[in-house]
This record gives sequence, C-alpha cells and structure tokens, in this order.
Amino acid sequence: MGVLVCDDHDVLRRGLRTVLARAPGLVVVAEAAGADEALALASRLRPDVVLVGLGARGPVVQRLVGALSALGIRVVLLGEAGPASGDFVEALRAGARGYMYTTVSPERLIEGVRAVANGATVLDGAVTGELLHRLEGAGSGAALPSSSPLTARQWAVAELVAEGLSNAEIAERLQLSRATVKAHITVALRRLGLRDRTQLAIHVHHMTQGDYGSEESVGDRGQ
Repeated sequence: MGVLVCDDHDVLRRGLRTVLARAPGLVVVAEAAGADEALALASRLRPDVVLVGLGARGPVVQRLVGALSALGIRVVLLGEAGPASGDFVEALRAGARGYMYTTVSPERLIEGVRAVANGATVLDGAVTGELLHRLEGAGSGAALPSSSPLTARQWAVAELVAEGLSNAEIAERLQLSRATVKAHITVALRRLGLRDRTQLAIHVHHMTQGDYGSEESVGDRGQ
C-alpha cells in the first residue's frame, strides 16, 4: 500500500514517514509540505492513502481532500487531541475517510491507515461523538427500538459506540470484557449489514432521532 505524507511541520512529517516505513506492506511514496505539492505528487504517484495534517487553514484542507477524493485517493486527517474545530467536519464532508489525533500511537496509526486503504472509515473515539453532534445533534439513551434485530445488550454497546467510547471504555462502563464488547459490535454490524463502527454510530443516531430510512442510506452516509 502506498502512502503519501503531507504536513507543513518537517519534524512531524519525517516522524510519520519513519513510523509508516517500518510497517510491513506500507510504502511511503513521497512527502509534501503543502496542499499544492501533495496534490501534484498524488496525481502522479497515485498512492492508496494520503495522510494530511490539519496545520493548514481549513478551506485549504477541504479543497485538497475534495481533489484527492475525486482522484479515488483515500485521505486520513491528523489533528490535535481535544475539542476539534469545524474544519474536520467539513473535510469529512469533502470526502476524508479518517481522522486521528497527532498523539495516536504508532500501532494505531498503522492500523488506521491500513483500514482506510482497505475501504473502511476510521475516526478516533472522541471524534465520532463530536461528529454526530455537529452534524445533527447528539441523542442517546433511548430504549431498544422494537424493529431492531439487536439484543438489548448489543444495543447498549452500540449506543456507547455512538457516544464515541472505545472498546475499553465500553467494557468498563458495562462491566464486560473487551473481547465481549468486540463480539457484540461484530454481531451488531453483521445483523445490521454495516461495515464499521462509524456506520454503527450513525445508525444508532438515526434510530434514536426517529428518522432512520434504510440500511443503504446509512452505508452511504457512513462513507
């Protein structure tokens, strides 16, 4: 899998390259210090994923994401931990397939890049909840919908996924093992015909808001 790294901070850019270059199956095809350079290199080299730092102004990132998405190139954003600006929402709307914090562990970064390259959407835990809140307003705590194919426990886990909690946090909240939480999520995704936890979060949000339409529409919006 080819990866292009774009960030205006030289140290961070080189650090990202070092981490990714050590991962089996990942090849860093180029580095770019700005949006124009990244787009030119991506157009020529056609990497599977472009890793973009959010140091640049929001509109610049949004235009870059839109242009890369139009080329069929998947984009992962890197931003600061903590409350995010509206820039990341607009970038996701423009076609970005992932958002991770700059404090992400090397293992999680590699896992996320690979997942996006394979077609998944990857959002750091807190970002999922904030994204849903910014897009339509958060809603949780509703009873299990009568039409849902999930058990009460699976629905409880799905609601916490929608709140942006990690598997470890869900396990602690519900007094379950991490393996059990993972199993519940896997079964929920299969029963609902969804691909990843982001789509699951959006599904829960729609069900609790009472405007859920179809599995197909959830899949479209989750991407």
